[in-house]
Amino acid sequence: MITSERAFFRTKYFRFSLGVIIGATLLFLSLKNVSWPEVKGELEGISYAWILFAIFLYWIELALRILRWRFLLSRLKPPVTGGQVAVAFISGCAANNVLPAKLGEAFRADLLGRLASVSRLATFGSIIVERLFDIVMVLAMTAWGVLFITTTHFDTLEKVTRGITLLVIPITLLVILIYFLVAKNSSALKFEALGTKLQNLVKGLHVLEDPSSYLKLTSSTLVIWTLNCLAIWSIMSALHIHLNINQTILLVGITGISAAIPAAPAGIGTLQYAFHIAAILFEFSASAALVASTIVQIALLGSATVVGALSYSYAVSNHLLLGERTGK
Repeated sequence: MITSERAFFRTKYFRFSLGVIIGATLLFLSLKNVSWPEVKGELEGISYAWILFAIFLYWIELALRILRWRFLLSRLKPPVTGGQVAVAFISGCAANNVLPAKLGEAFRADLLGRLASVSRLATFGSIIVERLFDIVMVLAMTAWGVLFITTTHFDTLEKVTRGITLLVIPITLLVILIYFLVAKNSSALKFEALGTKLQNLVKGLHVLEDPSSYLKLTSSTLVIWTLNCLAIWSIMSALHIHLNINQTILLVGITGISAAIPAAPAGIGTLQYAFHIAAILFEFSASAALVASTIVQIALLGSATVVGALSYSYAVSNHLLLGERTGK
């Protein structure tokens, strides 16, 4: 009986149910103070030119994310092409927007493995590095925004600083672990004792052996999130809500943290709640927060989902996917 219960908690049905419950709960909290006549007014007053500009910025961001991922994969054997990376990445984005609990990341790694006949674990190792840099950037933006917001409330500054420190500690430990695994003197380790799977995972981290790679990854991540900030600022401008740079940075930081929560597909509920928190902090209406978050899901995430689904369909219809390989 205990074994059966444990097995249930590991199933995709449990993860899906948990994601739906989390998303539904946060969506309910976000809708509590929404005025539907105000929502109608917000929709009627949308400036669509700003939304088109946000989509343009978002797709530049996605293109840079593809280039960053290809750089992380540059040392894999056999080499992967830019087209394979692009198809796997954008298909993974679509899967993340359709599947709960961030299962799109595993889908992306598996898809590239089938497209390019490379190790799925090595590919997943590169995704870990990618997400690590994103997490550090999201936490940095959140810390910057929170410190800005609390400059007039010094009584809360100490608690905020303590909370941020608790978030940074595990990230720092993870950075140290990754550096230890890829350090040049790591060849002295007896990798044969680690097992084939761990060796394949570490292969995805080999690009970090070059110290200059940290600068390249940091600079590209900074540009990526700058474009994300501009896209979100444009969507808020479409609703005639003009945030300053610090407010925009904090909003993107909060949405970035919400995106890491394994909730319902497309961030339904979690994204609405992130914008709801921003509405309280920056004193705009809950109705505007609901409309803005929904625009992000439809215009930005929705466009990536459509293109990703088409890309995956193209790969399937043209028989680009390889069969299962051993040792991957």
